[in-house]
Formats: sequence, C-alpha cells, structure tokens
Amino acid sequence: MKLTASAVTPSRCHQFLNWCGLLTLAAGISQLLTLINFPAAALLGSMLAGVFFAIGGNELRLWRPLFLLAQGVTGCLIATNLTPVILLSVMVNWPILLLSVSATLLFSFGIGWGIRYFGKVSAETAIWAAMPGMSSAMVIIAYERHADGRVVALVQYIRLAAVVFAVTMVSHLFAAPSAERGGAELFSVMPIAISTLCGTFALAALGPLAARYLTWLPAAAMMVPLMVGTVLSAGDIYHMTLPGWVLNLAFAAIGLEVGQRFTREILLRMVRLIPLALLASLVLIGMSALFSLLLSFLIKVDLLTAFLATVPGSIDSVAIVAIASHVDVTFVLALQTVRMFVVVLGAPFFVRQLRRLPGWEKEEPS
Repeated sequence: MKLTASAVTPSRCHQFLNWCGLLTLAAGISQLLTLINFPAAALLGSMLAGVFFAIGGNELRLWRPLFLLAQGVTGCLIATNLTPVILLSVMVNWPILLLSVSATLLFSFGIGWGIRYFGKVSAETAIWAAMPGMSSAMVIIAYERHADGRVVALVQYIRLAAVVFAVTMVSHLFAAPSAERGGAELFSVMPIAISTLCGTFALAALGPLAARYLTWLPAAAMMVPLMVGTVLSAGDIYHMTLPGWVLNLAFAAIGLEVGQRFTREILLRMVRLIPLALLASLVLIGMSALFSLLLSFLIKVDLLTAFLATVPGSIDSVAIVAIASHVDVTFVLALQTVRMFVVVLGAPFFVRQLRRLPGWEKEEPS
C-alpha cells in the first residue's frame, strides 16, 4: 500500500516533537547538573533524559554516524592527555597495574558466576555479561558467539549507567574545591583557530570511517582517532584543541546513545534480571571502591584518582569525568587503557578457560 503525504507527515511531526522534547530535557538536566558543579554534566544529563524517554515508550535512535563521530571526538580528547608520560607510568607501575587488572577480572568472573547461577542463563551469556570491557564491544562479541545478546546488553548497559552515575557523584562529592572551579573551564567558550578546529574535526571524522572499514578492531571509532592523535601529538607534529561546545555535543551524543538502549521492550522482556543486573553492577563498583583504597595506599595517589582508575566503566565515560575533575589523568588513563586492551583482546581466551572450571560447565541450564 502506498503511503500518502498526509499519512507520513504526522509520524514525522510526532518524531520531530519527540526529539525536541528529548533534547530540551537533556539540556535542562545538563544545565542543572552544571550549576551544582557536576563533572561531565552533559554526559549524565543526556543519559538520564534518554532513559526517561526510552522507558516512556518514545524509542528514538541517534543517527549512528553522529554517535561514531562523538566517539571520535572522545578519542581526540583522550589523545590530548595520552602523552608519552602514560607509557612511562605503565612501565614504572606495571606490578600495580597488573594487580588492579587481575583483581577487576576476578571480581567480574565471580559476579558472572552469580549471574549464571541466580539468573538461570548460559555460562557463555553470563561471562560476556560480566566482562569489564567496552560495553558495545562485549555485546557485539556476545552476538557473534551465539550468546543471549539481550541479557548481555541489559547487564552491560545497566552497569555502564551505574558507573557513569557513580563516578560523577563521587567526583562531585570528593573533588577538591579548586578542581570543581576548574571543571567549568573545560566547557567554557574560548577563541580557537579555524584551521586547528578543522584539523581536529578531520581526526574525529576518522571514527565513522574506521567503524565501517576496520570492523576487526574493537571500538574502532574511538581507538583510531585516539592512536593517530597520540602519535601526532607525541611527535610534536600536530596538537589538537577541542572547544567546550564541541565536547558538550560529543558528551551529549554518547549519553543519549547509552540512555536510549534501555527500551521498554528490553526492560519488559528481562524484568526478572533487572534487580540482579543492578545488584551485580553495584557489587562490582563497591569492590572497585574497596580496591581503590588499597591502590591509594600502595602508590600514594588520591582516592578519587584511584577510584576512577579502577572502576570498570567505558574508558570514554571515565576519561571524560577524570579530565573534568582535574585528577591524575595520566594514571587513570594508563590503568583504564591497559585493562581495556587486556579485556577486549583477551576475552575469548578468558571465556575458554572459565568454561573448564567447576561451576562453568559447558551444559546450559534448562
């Protein structure tokens, strides 16, 4: 049946109004969080607005190239702080980094066992759901290995939302007063050369291209601009500059994408797993917080830096909060980057080994 203009126009108008409402709500919440000095307010405010609209049945989808471009901008942001000093920090603190990554993996594997036992899901699904890596990468790999991607997505994105909320709340409560005042400088409007801005956008635009053509690379949209930008900056070839409005738009896009994952359909289908997924997320965050106390004692860093370094969130979200909070970004990114590569690249090996242990037998639960 051919649709007439009168049949199409109301639908488009309704979608346009929904987008206006979503963006207005996101801007309002973000502005409110900014007024009370929350770091990465655009990220958290947009995520909360996206969750509210998705649960309400208004399932909007951000244009994927925009989300990939936002990841590219985030990669550029991380690259501006990911200097050769990071590599030196990894070399100097490698025993601590190894201990932290191992502890996080052990915590996650234990929680995965609990998800399998109490959630009555397959071992493969439980392991991927609990894996502390890039959430999107874990969901994609889970689908490729024929695990229940819906369960993996639910647990991973509930944990991601919990981590974003936890790190912003902790940063707000425990950041030094000078850091809170300085956080506003990150989002200030400041003059910038058009050529410099165009160069940075060109690097960020590598994200969507990498996601399309480098499908074998996890989180390619963020990793390629990150790696290229780091090489250019380290070689003193080109130094990127990101104005506050660009960062705000990128953070908002990432927050909207995370929030919109929580559709009514997914939540209704997996309602019995929501309390378990939330509890698992809180337990993992709590264990990371306890471990951060030990980490702070061992290497004499402040507690906020240690917490942001150990919390198992998406590296882009944690990096945003770390940079906005003016903590030791070098150490945070060193530990988060090491864990990201270990988990994403080593995940298949970990899954094979776990399946051989008691309690992770190959038979799927009935």
